[in-house]
Amino acid sequence: GLTSIAIPNSVTSIGYGTFHGCSSLESIIIPTSVTSIGNIAFGECENLYKVLYAGSAAEWSSISVGNGNYPLKNRYYYSEEEPTGSGNYWHYVDGVPTIWGY
Repeated sequence: GLTSIAIPNSVTSIGYGTFHGCSSLESIIIPTSVTSIGNIAFGECENLYKVLYAGSAAEWSSISVGNGNYPLKNRYYYSEEEPTGSGNYWHYVDGVPTIWGY
């Protein structure tokens, strides 16, 4: 029944199969402290459509992401200011994570 989760800043690794099969999971916030995501950590999370990463695209590229994590393609990067270019970005509105433009 887990639909959303915010990973704490103290987490540096999301291990093998951690959320595998969580079909109710729709959104997750991943902090910049995460440096690795194990194989199939998000496998079969077919409803995970909002992956909110607290950093930039460049920071994301330095994360080691294992195989079978296809839902992580639905990624948004944090931006305090409204972006002027293309891409997927999010920010907080009154403490609520919000996709820019919605």
